[in-house]
Amino acid sequence: MRTLATALALTGALTLPATWATAQEPATADGGPRIIEVTILGMVCPFCSYGVQQKMKGLEGVADLEIDLDEGLATLTVADGKDLSNEVLLETVKNAGFEVAKISRTFESEFPDYEREKGVLRRQC
Repeated sequence: MRTLATALALTGALTLPATWATAQEPATADGGPRIIEVTILGMVCPFCSYGVQQKMKGLEGVADLEIDLDEGLATLTVADGKDLSNEVLLETVKNAGFEVAKISRTFESEFPDYEREKGVLRRQC
């Protein structure tokens, strides 16, 4: 979609904000975005998700971050050539006061997917 929009903008048929015409999303080898999904135990309120967001958005290489409180999911888009180790993600979530249940990536990584053992108590606000 952006390619068509960029082509139209370049021909003068469409005017786009400059960021649309020049922005490049981080991509995997197949061209998709480089996504890390972190399932977090115990996020039950907006204050919880805000704390996690504040810790994660400062990580080097994070291009975008979305927190889904209902699913307990942090979705990080990472910049091309960047990755975050499981240890960094586990420590960041721990520093926010929570625990990680699962880490998965949409791109090839030197770090394996992570899944915590069952039987973990959830933190409540």
